[in-house]
Amino acid sequence: MTTEVIGLPGVEDLKRHLRIRHNLDDTDLEEKLAAAVDTASQFINRPIPWEDDEGEPVSVPNSVRLAILIIAAELYANREESVVGVTYSKIPKAENMLHFYRVGLGI
Repeated sequence: MTTEVIGLPGVEDLKRHLRIRHNLDDTDLEEKLAAAVDTASQFINRPIPWEDDEGEPVSVPNSVRLAILIIAAELYANREESVVGVTYSKIPKAENMLHFYRVGLGI
């Protein structure tokens, strides 16, 4: 039996977030979205979506969903590892949204 994952953002959600109306970058967006889910999953130290105590998938909370979109948008907008000639400041919005879903941090 396959269970539909509810709330995990898809490419169309990311395109809407980025205000992209064409399909030319869909493959790139899919890669960025997969990397964003992986990044968020590593940050909270659990798979996304995760399961409840009965083994049933938990709907992805809106803040986690939006954090994934923000991370993917950042990866799309800044494809290189460095920026030359500009002042660049990272706002930890995605990390702040994910913080309360972290597990396994100890005391």
